[in-house]
Amino acid sequence: MKWLFSRIIMVNYVYKTRRVRRVGFQKPTNVVLVLIGINLVIFILELFSSQKIIQYFGLVPSSITNKLYLWQFITYMFLHGNIWHLFFNMFALFIFGNELQKLWGEKKFLTYYFLTGIGAGLCAYVLTDVPTIGASGAIYGLLLAYGITFPNRWLLFLFFLPIKAKYMVIIFGAIELLSSIQGYSDGIAHIAHLGGMAFGALYLWINSRIRKYRNPPYKTIDVDFTVIPPKNDNNVDELLDKILKYGIDSLTTAEKKQLIKAGKFFSRFYETGKQKENSK
Repeated sequence: MKWLFSRIIMVNYVYKTRRVRRVGFQKPTNVVLVLIGINLVIFILELFSSQKIIQYFGLVPSSITNKLYLWQFITYMFLHGNIWHLFFNMFALFIFGNELQKLWGEKKFLTYYFLTGIGAGLCAYVLTDVPTIGASGAIYGLLLAYGITFPNRWLLFLFFLPIKAKYMVIIFGAIELLSSIQGYSDGIAHIAHLGGMAFGALYLWINSRIRKYRNPPYKTIDVDFTVIPPKNDNNVDELLDKILKYGIDSLTTAEKKQLIKAGKFFSRFYETGKQKENSK
């Protein structure tokens, strides 16, 4: 009994003092859930009157040109041809969108999602003359962003072959490029998929340029270098973990200042200890 009690105390101590990183599926964010929910509801409505819904809300080039149905550049993203079309798009939205939304925030994620979706629709409108439906253009945009943001993350290609995200982006991009040569013969809007990736790449490039302009080099940040001990060591550890996972640019200005102050303190603390050792 005494042994069991000591083990319980030890386990409780380890649980409270050691930070354990959870691996696996995480609960998706509200934005991702809302998008998936809207797609599901609209798909159910399609089961009752698919032709009329596609006619008014799918991306139909002739309707946009002759009747100015401009809303179709957005609404077509929420329509799907069958259950498998819906499943694979929503599964990809869950996998890629969950991580990107947590990193970017709701506003940037939604901006990117709709920009790539609308961009894919524009490519389909300009380069094809057949109706297009589905969120695949935006999904391919998310795939590109995921591969750039988490290039060394392992994914399951075709659900069984482990492959790094950066290579999956290259493979799918090459497949869509080669398939687009055949046009729309297989019933898949490959041009829209490439358009989603192209607009995603353009957005990420412009955003990176703006971020560099708004965030000057760290030496120009106005920081009080008063050497004080960090108030919360655990918070410093969390910031370091954030850098390892998402990169230094994911930190806010306040978080950068906090790390600089902590670094100055620990550096001064180390130098003082080293001087004491040398004086002995």
